[in-house]
Amino acid sequence: MAFITLPTDAPGIRGPMNFRPDAAQHLLGLAETILRAPASLSQAERETIATWTSHLNGCKFCTKSHAAAARAWLGIERSADLDHLLATGDARRFGVKMEALIQICTALQSCVLGVKPEHIERARAAGASDADIHDTVLITAAFCMYNRYVEGLGTHEPVEDAYEPMGRMLKEHGYAARSAAS
Repeated sequence: MAFITLPTDAPGIRGPMNFRPDAAQHLLGLAETILRAPASLSQAERETIATWTSHLNGCKFCTKSHAAAARAWLGIERSADLDHLLATGDARRFGVKMEALIQICTALQSCVLGVKPEHIERARAAGASDADIHDTVLITAAFCMYNRYVEGLGTHEPVEDAYEPMGRMLKEHGYAARSAAS
């Protein structure tokens, strides 16, 4: 049961978005931009960063929904890499660049002043561009907000088998095309 009266019993972020569709339009647009628009990081990499941030924040809905989207982009063989990251915190299976970006994500999520020059230097040495670093920080910051939006209103999770179709839908149709009620 959500902490406030929402217009629908939609799970996760969809309930609060139904409460404020004017805000939802912008939140979905931001998600579309940072997770799907052309960028130097792949959609799978960006969804992995969103998943990892949500996992660190303890937001089960966002972790599971974005993990499902990441798996849809990664495919069956690479999905085990995401499962390994979530189980162990070890991002090495994604390669040195992604490992360095996940470390930036972890440093930023735990403390707004947690990212140090050494994190940036390591990411650059691993082949990360300024755009990769920028997008990692932006995705992490945005998902700290999204996670707090979901958890701060006490929304509920959908049934477990709803996540895989949700992930496929996010891969195929994105975020901005969705209405808050979908």
